[in-house]
Amino acid sequence: MIIKNGNLVLKDEILEGADIKIEGDKIVEIGYALSGGEEYDATGKYVLPGLVDIHTHGGFGGDFMDEDIEDYENALKFHSSSGTTSLLTSSVTAPVKSIEFMVKRTREYMKKTDICRVLGAHIEGPYISYKNKGAQKAEFLRVPSKDSYDFILDNSDVIKNVTISTELPGAVEMTKALKEKGIVVSGGHDDGRSDTIYPCIEAGLSNCTHWYCAMSTARVEEGKRYAGLMEIGLTDERLTLELLADNHHIIPELLKVAYKCKGADKLCIVSDCLRAGGMPRDGRVYTLGMKDDEEATKFIVSDGVARLTDGTRFAGSIQPLSQMLRNIVENGIPLVDATKMASLTPAKVIGMEKEIGSLEKGKLADIYIADENL
Repeated sequence: MIIKNGNLVLKDEILEGADIKIEGDKIVEIGYALSGGEEYDATGKYVLPGLVDIHTHGGFGGDFMDEDIEDYENALKFHSSSGTTSLLTSSVTAPVKSIEFMVKRTREYMKKTDICRVLGAHIEGPYISYKNKGAQKAEFLRVPSKDSYDFILDNSDVIKNVTISTELPGAVEMTKALKEKGIVVSGGHDDGRSDTIYPCIEAGLSNCTHWYCAMSTARVEEGKRYAGLMEIGLTDERLTLELLADNHHIIPELLKVAYKCKGADKLCIVSDCLRAGGMPRDGRVYTLGMKDDEEATKFIVSDGVARLTDGTRFAGSIQPLSQMLRNIVENGIPLVDATKMASLTPAKVIGMEKEIGSLEKGKLADIYIADENL
């Protein structure tokens, strides 16, 4: 197959009116006036690498923690229909048995590619702080020094990323153990400060979960000022940052701060999308996490964002990556860099950049075609 005459968004440039030749599931040639095989005319359209979402919970009414297979697949369909071709399924803070169920289901779908490429799982909690737990359930929080995380280590074939809070006792040891298993360790939902954050970075922490959201910041304690993960995330070159770029969690001014400090190679946009993505916005109440859990956190959608039912805080987004890509382009990020932030950089964060994330010969032909308005 050949995609003809498209504006190809490569990792460093845009090739106008160019072609991509595909054989099997791989890109075999990029150039002009290519021939051979079925053709798709992409004249006037942007041809981008399939988007890579390393932090998302659901969509089309489904959450990846739901027991019903239809709900799980609905979530995949929401993201696939919006240009995301690869993703990590994200858990919420919940009983370990519920997280293990999600991991088991994800393992099954890592073998399938008929809806969306499932790369593995992201465990968001339960090893996070009480102060910045956000919409997560406090009663299921755990502490690394006293609560086993063997269930994570035992599922390292599926679990690719884990969010932890650096100030928790045992966080450094947990970071080392996860790193040794090849799992990415992300700081977030934390109440850390520089004297707890840097030791975890030295131990292998390399990413920040939805920067600026539910995250520690500079403060004075014991007569001394400490930096938080917000500031260290911006200034430490060892860290990549996730941006929840829905124009609510990350507003244009914060986007510009992050972009100026880190650049596209260190920034990845994530949807953090909940089951309400693609659903009616009529004030109905939705569940965060497993649908049938009567004790789970509830949220509503208002003004284009999910909020707790009491309106006190955001619960997550309802947008796919393709909408966030449009957001950041409209807010001044060049298309080449914006595309990198939605594809190649997240692929790099989880060590998949040799297979996906950019339009290059030899990579998987995961491709997203958009009109001139993206």
